[in-house]
Amino acid sequence: YVWMAKDQWHTPGHSSGESLRGSPWVNDFYEFMGEHVFDADLSVSVPMLDSLMEPKGVIAEAQAMAAKAFGARRTYFATNGTSTANKVIFQTLLAPGEKLLLDRNCHKSVHHGVVLSGAHPVYLDSALNRKYGLYGPVPKKILLSSIKKHPDAQALILTSCTYDGLRYDLAPIIEAAHAKGIKVIIDEAWYGFARFHPEFRPTALEAGADYATQSTHKVLSAFSQASMIHINDPGFREHLFRENFNMHTSTSPQYGLIASLDVARKQAMMEGYKLLSRTLELASEVRNLINSTRVFRVLELDDLLPDEVRHDGIRLDPTKVTIDISGCGYTVDDLQKLLFERYNIQVEKSTFNTLTLLLTIGTTRSKVSRLYDALMRIARENRAPRRLVQTPEIPAFTRLRYLPRDAYYCGGELVQVFDERERVNRKLAGRICADQIVPYPPGIPVLVPGQLITSQIVDYTADLLHSHKRMEMHGVVHEGYLPCIRVLKPEEEKSLQRLR
Repeated sequence: YVWMAKDQWHTPGHSSGESLRGSPWVNDFYEFMGEHVFDADLSVSVPMLDSLMEPKGVIAEAQAMAAKAFGARRTYFATNGTSTANKVIFQTLLAPGEKLLLDRNCHKSVHHGVVLSGAHPVYLDSALNRKYGLYGPVPKKILLSSIKKHPDAQALILTSCTYDGLRYDLAPIIEAAHAKGIKVIIDEAWYGFARFHPEFRPTALEAGADYATQSTHKVLSAFSQASMIHINDPGFREHLFRENFNMHTSTSPQYGLIASLDVARKQAMMEGYKLLSRTLELASEVRNLINSTRVFRVLELDDLLPDEVRHDGIRLDPTKVTIDISGCGYTVDDLQKLLFERYNIQVEKSTFNTLTLLLTIGTTRSKVSRLYDALMRIARENRAPRRLVQTPEIPAFTRLRYLPRDAYYCGGELVQVFDERERVNRKLAGRICADQIVPYPPGIPVLVPGQLITSQIVDYTADLLHSHKRMEMHGVVHEGYLPCIRVLKPEEEKSLQRLR
């Protein structure tokens, strides 16, 4: 369509960049982005471009080819990330009040999906590596017992691989869930490339999952926000899924995002094996080089695994490289600042004790060399090592008194975590939380809407707010300088139906 050079009497308003080109105020943006970005930003008004909400042409063809490539019966393109993909599946599979088994360490979009769907969540505590403060998978023993205990659950959702690269042994878990009629959803946001190299298989779908959501943009060549939903559910309700999909989809999608998903699929099919083989070689090289500094140390599977899951068949995705930084003497904040400002290096994520590097099919050997040079220079500073930072352990999940959706939509009231003398407010204990409270790192909710607040949770939250200033506390509201938590009013509790 772009090469046809048609006169555009349709959206978007910049009209192939004409509104910006030559502007004394914004031409610099046009020049930076380039003319093709604006030429390709087109409208659903053009029939030959097809519609993401009801694809019958080129988008339908692209989705069908993606399904074949990724081993799915059906594949749908999502232009607002795996976050929304998870919510679409929840609203398709779960009616209000129906049970869902979920890893407490799931992405926040999963917890948001619980609120939107009105589901009754059964939270499963993840295993903790206490030495490094890293959370791993849910122990297989807990998963299998929970499936047996809750045969009325409609779905189970797990993240595999995790942000740190830990992969479940999915087949026996999925088999147990299916034996009870439970659908299995796997969040594969960090593992969308696995189909294209034997080192990474089996994928979630190959292990028998009904649904897999993938952030194609995270690990393949699609643009940011571009994700895929893969479906192998034999009882798939297409009309209901489509209604929920359209509920979360823009009527004016960015066609560049859609095209990038097709490009990512094509590249993965045609040269995925070669590119992933190179990535594996570079991952091995990165590990050896980092360890050769004798100051920084890459954590391998045995280092990362919590004790509770050592015999659960967990595997490590080698493209996620977690580094113990305690030997360099810097705090993680100072080290990240040094890497960024002096050496032009930005890492994927950090905890108090570690940095995580993400290798992809776009990683180059020259980038590996620059990383090694930077770490070696830092290592030669010979700073005194520091102790590993011990962060408070998140309390085990307490009790869900009300459905998260019911609690979330109450007006509630704000209760301070501290009083004006900065003493812990004990009046919070026994109240019901109305929001999701998430300390980051590690990113696991300490409270969800409808959950009972205990004295242990109050102490944990107060300790983080008081002693760990680097840690973000999502969901905490500040009245002036005083942190508060939104809780249900007593009269609101009386109006809601308690969970058994």
